[in-house]
Amino acid sequence: MSKKIRVGWDDLKPGDLMSRTDWHSMIKVEGDGVGVSATWKLGVEKEPVSVFLVVYEEDFDYATRPAPKKPHIEEPVSPGEYWARTQTGEGETWTQIIKAYVNDYVLPSSDDNCVYQVSRHSGLRGFLWMKWWELLEANKQTPILELLSAEEYYTRKAKGQS
Repeated sequence: MSKKIRVGWDDLKPGDLMSRTDWHSMIKVEGDGVGVSATWKLGVEKEPVSVFLVVYEEDFDYATRPAPKKPHIEEPVSPGEYWARTQTGEGETWTQIIKAYVNDYVLPSSDDNCVYQVSRHSGLRGFLWMKWWELLEANKQTPILELLSAEEYYTRKAKGQS
C-alpha cells in the first residue's frame, strides 16, 4: 500500500484524487483553471465513464496524491571511488566519495575498518574520515539522491548524461 499525502486547493496537480464536500467518490484531477476539470470513475465498472466536471473551491473537501519516495542509498560494498548526486539549494551537484580500509592504529575506536572521505569542495559536509552512518547523518540537509561507482559516473559523463 502506498502512502498518500493530503493536498490543499492551491497545490492541486493533474493526477491528484479530489473529494468534494457533496460527493462520496474521489475524482481524478485532469486539469486546472477557474474550477478543476476532472475525470470521474463510476463505481467499480470495468470501463470508466468520463464526465466533465467543474469543482469550485467552495465545494472542495480535500485531495490526496502518492507521497514522494525517498531515495534509498545503500552503503557501497567495495572500497574505491564513488560519486554522489546531491541536492544543493535549487540545483544538484556531484561529489566524490572515497571508501577505504584503515587499520586500528589510524582509527582505534572503529567497530569495522571501512571509512569514507568526502572531497573538500563539495556540497557534502563531514570530517576527514567518517563511517557511512556519520556521512548520512552529517548531510541530512544535503541528501544523497544517487550513488554511482567511478565507472558508472565516468561512463555517464562521457555520454554527456551527468
